[in-house]
Amino acid sequence: MIPVVVSGATGRMGRETVQMVLGQVDMELVGALGHARHLGEDIGELVAGDSCGVHVTADLDEALERAAGGVMVDFSTGTAVKERVLRAIQHDVACVIGTTAIPAADEDEIVNVARTHKHPVLLVPNFALGAVLMMKFAREAARYYRWAEILEMHHERKLDSPSGTARRTAELMVRARPDGFRTPAEGEETVKGARGGNIGGIRIHSVRMPGLLAHQMVLLGGVGETLVLRHDSATRECFMPGVALAIQRVRRLDGLVVGLENILD
Repeated sequence: MIPVVVSGATGRMGRETVQMVLGQVDMELVGALGHARHLGEDIGELVAGDSCGVHVTADLDEALERAAGGVMVDFSTGTAVKERVLRAIQHDVACVIGTTAIPAADEDEIVNVARTHKHPVLLVPNFALGAVLMMKFAREAARYYRWAEILEMHHERKLDSPSGTARRTAELMVRARPDGFRTPAEGEETVKGARGGNIGGIRIHSVRMPGLLAHQMVLLGGVGETLVLRHDSATRECFMPGVALAIQRVRRLDGLVVGLENILD
């Protein structure tokens, strides 16, 4: 039985994760870190209407003590991740991080501490298996196409742009093509930002609006043809098989690893 504490348990992804963990025969929910307005509430009643005996808390150390030897799944906020991961390492709790927009300096410190202590930390930009495959296919296709752009679309409450998935996709593609991507000649943007952001020559465009959850297209162009790779998440349930797999396998890691694809085999 794997003891699990969910950080950000009262958020959208946190609630879905709590419900998933409660339904697993090899996992035990031992802690739920959440928003102040829900402190003291039974997290089972909050997410599924059934009491589970685990109450929402803000006491990080207490929650981690109960999860010693187990796993913390973090869906909090980017600025909160570093403290939670560093404290988890002190309590021998492996970390699965689904939070995006982690400050670069914080991420560097997490990497260094995880490496020094050989502590298992898995940073996952996207838990959907289809999205992981899309990134894998995009990396492979990048070897054959020198023109590429990424369009990512999310719900209006997503704060960071571009998404962690889009950044990860672009980084994988850039590594697969050392000679770089071609870009059009710089022209005048009559509306500033119309051409989107740029990672290694790959333009990234972000859309935020109601009616969307999580969607991404990778467009690659060649002479007389285009290749389009697309993934759509219809509900947050699609992320849960990946979260469950991460919980089950993260303690096999030695230090920090980025990407669910690294634990699939």
